[in-house]
Amino acid sequence: MKEIILKNFLKNNGIKIPNNFEVKVVELPSKLDFSQKIKTAIADNLHAGMKFTFRDPNFSGLTNKFEWANSALIITFNYKDKNEISLTPKTGYGKVAKFAEEDFYKPLFEFSKTIEKALLKDQVKFQTFIDNPNHYDRMFFESAGLGWQGKSTMMLSPGVGPWLLIATIYVSNKFKPNQRRKFSCGSCNLCQISCPTGALNNEYKLDAKKCISYWLQSPNTIPYNMRIAIGNRFYGCDDCLTSCPPGQEVSKINIKASKANVDLIKILDMNDNELLEKFYWFYIPKRDPDFLRRNAIIAAANNINNELEDKLFEKFSHFSSFLKLYIIWAFWRIGRLHRIEELIFSSNDEIFLNEIQKLKMMKEEVL
Repeated sequence: MKEIILKNFLKNNGIKIPNNFEVKVVELPSKLDFSQKIKTAIADNLHAGMKFTFRDPNFSGLTNKFEWANSALIITFNYKDKNEISLTPKTGYGKVAKFAEEDFYKPLFEFSKTIEKALLKDQVKFQTFIDNPNHYDRMFFESAGLGWQGKSTMMLSPGVGPWLLIATIYVSNKFKPNQRRKFSCGSCNLCQISCPTGALNNEYKLDAKKCISYWLQSPNTIPYNMRIAIGNRFYGCDDCLTSCPPGQEVSKINIKASKANVDLIKILDMNDNELLEKFYWFYIPKRDPDFLRRNAIIAAANNINNELEDKLFEKFSHFSSFLKLYIIWAFWRIGRLHRIEELIFSSNDEIFLNEIQKLKMMKEEVL
């Protein structure tokens, strides 16, 4: 099969690579296989029960997914210049991590569609994976010469750092592959130092059980110590990203930080549809907005003001039992458990009474 130059293919189809995008090629079949790496993370319980690419590592970690594929196009979108340094939210507000301030995957989907149309026109067989549980999206990143895996486990590019997203298009065409380049973090370990919970204590491995971003997307009960570590975060944590030197250039300061900081009272007052629409690009377990309310309650307890305290008290009788348990913790956290005890004792609900006893005992242990 004749080898095709990617640049010529794009030019012949009138495709210009936009700013902040790169398109590279890897040859298939590949000798790489990431299935075992994913299985090892599962065996060591570093995935903390997450599904996504962990659901079927034999396929998600498999590089040679299709016998007909002769190349893979690796597309990266760099959203670094869309990020701004934001100030710490004032009381009553929660913080959204920079990687989630908006739907940064949207431009990647749109540009990938442009390439797909050209492939269809030329009758080329293809299969695209973008943020897909069936594909470990970083598997070709290094071999395509795009960069390297950092100690944070994030994929890093020179001058960009971790601020990029990846798409993979398997194609039947045989494109000329790019050469792999050698990069590394060297002695830098700022991501490890910056992680507030020690989730990166082992280089190149993430312990999801200690990761704040994981817990704010998890359907499981968030441990008490992790709730305190979450601080004022409403969604995500990117301390390991913001600390990475290659990704720190040309940052801007946005004092208002309207995207990064959310009014927690407004979040608690929103109905289900409003929450799901406002944060449609967030990963929300089972698309249940109560998980966003849970995050808001935790952030509120760690960044409280009088108005927000009254709002939590008001919402207690209206929210689900799931959320009530977090509100009880929130009042314990701010030293105002007595404000809500009367409501709980009058209901005589054993679940809530047990929660109060557990928190009181925990307080005594600390003292």
